[in-house]
Amino acid sequence: MRRTKIIATLGPAISDREKLFELIEAGVNVVRLNTAHGDWDTRRQWIDWIREAEQQYGIPIGILLDLAGPKIRIGTLNEPIRLETGQSAEFVLANEQSDSAIPLPIAELFRAARPNDRLLIDDGSIELQITRVETERLETVVLEGGELRSHKGITLPHRTLALPSMTPKDREDLLQGIHVGVDWVALSFVRSVTDVMNLQALIKEYGAEIPVIAKIEQPAALEDLEEIVQVADGVMVARGDLGVQVDLADVPLIQKRIIRLCNQYAKPVITATQMLESMIREGRPTRAEVTDVANAVLDGTDAVMLSGETAVGAYPTQAVRWMARIAESAEESLDFGRALLNSQPQSHGTTEAVARAACVVAEMVGAKAILTPTTRGSTTRWVSHFRPQQPILALTESDRVWRQMSLYWGVAPLRIPHVIHTDEMTTQALIAARKTRLVRGGDRVVLTAGVPVNVPGNTNMIQVLTVER
Repeated sequence: MRRTKIIATLGPAISDREKLFELIEAGVNVVRLNTAHGDWDTRRQWIDWIREAEQQYGIPIGILLDLAGPKIRIGTLNEPIRLETGQSAEFVLANEQSDSAIPLPIAELFRAARPNDRLLIDDGSIELQITRVETERLETVVLEGGELRSHKGITLPHRTLALPSMTPKDREDLLQGIHVGVDWVALSFVRSVTDVMNLQALIKEYGAEIPVIAKIEQPAALEDLEEIVQVADGVMVARGDLGVQVDLADVPLIQKRIIRLCNQYAKPVITATQMLESMIREGRPTRAEVTDVANAVLDGTDAVMLSGETAVGAYPTQAVRWMARIAESAEESLDFGRALLNSQPQSHGTTEAVARAACVVAEMVGAKAILTPTTRGSTTRWVSHFRPQQPILALTESDRVWRQMSLYWGVAPLRIPHVIHTDEMTTQALIAARKTRLVRGGDRVVLTAGVPVNVPGNTNMIQVLTVER
């Protein structure tokens, strides 16, 4: 069983039901809906297909709604523009191109810009230097050329723009996402823990319970990183914008720091952006990309994410297969006991202590799996935190929790019927486990749960059980 989860971004490359089903067959655990592109009619169709796939394959497919945030993007161009190194380029405050100037619809960038500042477009693939600043016009010279297309992201490094963490469009997208039943919400351009708390409060105000993933892509977020990790429900190492906001050479160490902190606080962490970038055009990844994915797995990431590779790439299914193959290979070298031996208690809570003890017992008795009946997923998350060698079978009656746990490292979410008594819970857990190919008759398993049942945050029991033959 592959322990590292795979997230695939949907886009024009996934234009029909068959292509989406192929992604899931290849190993996708969570799909990402990027609200920076596309429309809700298309997203609703994808979600219908996802729910069909869940029924057909009997596995949960989590849906991650990625809010676009206040990202600055080029306006609409009449056609792609080829920018050559050394040429002049002019930007104007506008939504659409009307002459030779490039439309840029964010007035705040014009206010913040200064002569000699750099402009980076499309994750830094195009670089320009500002030579003149006017109220609604920028004159620049191209330092690194390339093809410019509509709506590509543009960054003004080392300048802080007074933009809100959530836009009116984000609020509308959030409401739509709640209505269709997304499982996770990712917040872009997080600058402080307050941004995360504000979104969590807004989701609650809208009457929903959806965990929030903080995307780390701003220098300010790095200053507040530990608090963000503690408050957020998960974290994404968003290397695209991060790589143009900080020195690119610092990104690998920042990535390791984020993963380490998330592991420490038992928060799922996603490593994202350009992991198999060459597979947008090629049928095989480069050696460097394979090494990048493997290192993220070895560092302790819960999930690896594909962006353009599956959204617009020519080989979306092959990219997922390669991602799965690389992760499985890297996992063969994981030191499963390290997290258990080196972990430092993050709280004095019973759930953390019992989860740790369950992993120790499972190793001592040679258990084939750890079973975690759960109402909200907390027990499962803490068991996953300790990175046991045994697969974690997470059992829940809640469809919402079933899908949310598809993001957790090493977890196979299973559904069980509603139970009232502890004996009934144990029986249903063993029945569900037996239906998988992970345990067989005669195998030992460790079960950790709460007594009485159906009380969230009440993990207080460990049992060693033998699966009936």
